[in-house]
Amino acid sequence: MQIEFENLSNEYFISSYGKNYIVINEKKYFDRVILLNSNVDECKSIKDLFSEKTFQYKIKKIGNEDYNFILFGTGKITKNIPLKAKEFVIENNIPYETMKSISAFKTYNILLSQGKKILAFLELET
Repeated sequence: MQIEFENLSNEYFISSYGKNYIVINEKKYFDRVILLNSNVDECKSIKDLFSEKTFQYKIKKIGNEDYNFILFGTGKITKNIPLKAKEFVIENNIPYETMKSISAFKTYNILLSQGKKILAFLELET
């Protein structure tokens, strides 16, 4: 499915998606990814994508000035994120949202078009 926006100028928008993939900057990614600005990290395991270890590693690696919103796309249905991750974002007053992946793809593009710096953990199962 193609996503269309007027004035689509950011090469890091999710330009299209389908069953278990997204396309960013003309490159297709499968299964699950972690997005931040121009960085796209593929994640092989669903357990790793939403694990406390992965979350803490990413947060420590990038620093809080590199993002101002965290987005979790959890697949076909909205699932709970790990308790430690949720506690961290609440304690640090970081806006976040957890939703189905298709909704997360669209939300990511909207936030990116608004100039937000988004850290997105996305399961690509749709």
